[in-house]
Amino acid sequence: MNQTRSRQIARLEKRALLHIKQREGIEQQWRQVRDGAVAHAAVLAFLVRYGNPQMDEALSDACRRFAESEAWKACCEKFPESCKNYRDEYLFEPYNRDMVFLIGNPLRHILISTFPGTDERDKLNRIFRSAPPWLMWFTFADYTAELLGLGLPDLSDVKRFERSKKVFHGWWGLPQGAFECRPWPHGADGEPLARTDLRLLQLETDQAARITDRERRRALATTSGFDFRNKIQWPELIPAEWLQLDSKTKRALFG
Repeated sequence: MNQTRSRQIARLEKRALLHIKQREGIEQQWRQVRDGAVAHAAVLAFLVRYGNPQMDEALSDACRRFAESEAWKACCEKFPESCKNYRDEYLFEPYNRDMVFLIGNPLRHILISTFPGTDERDKLNRIFRSAPPWLMWFTFADYTAELLGLGLPDLSDVKRFERSKKVFHGWWGLPQGAFECRPWPHGADGEPLARTDLRLLQLETDQAARITDRERRRALATTSGFDFRNKIQWPELIPAEWLQLDSKTKRALFG
């Protein structure tokens, strides 16, 4: 084999390894997104059931009502270390990704043990299908439903209303304010957020890898056509025993 042929094979092997690495990286990101989505779904399920969200009020009011409910108090009693916020308070403040993930995991355990249905997916599906359409639209729960294979109420009447790019970029965190029935300023046809498009989640390849922009675009195009919903299993449940450990014990176990 001549040197030219050897160099060609080496370049092809390098590109193949980069492609595999990129694909694995994006699949891992999808798993993380789905972990966040199921935490988002659990938070919304309790908000619908116990918070009585109303379209003409701030969503934070519904969060406050749920925080005063026996369901939240029971969750805090069972998982005291996982339901605290960064100020060591048991407030229900799911307004950013970290807090949704933090409190969504213990809520999943309570949901599984108390909500009607055969399994977690069925329990969430029942809540999502019966939820107020405006709430599902306002909180981008259509993305959560699409990723997890959940049903939704009929959203046709609310899709004509504008929703926030800021809230979308913070999804799976919840907005604090009120939903406004404000039509899209230039119509819904040209608005990406007027529909559910998982490509807008903007999963990225490793930017530090030494590949060209063209190769990166090709990798993203390849993985964007992959049906991750059928390939990635339902997000795993963090064991209750782990959620009940205090921070000091967790750090010791990791150390």
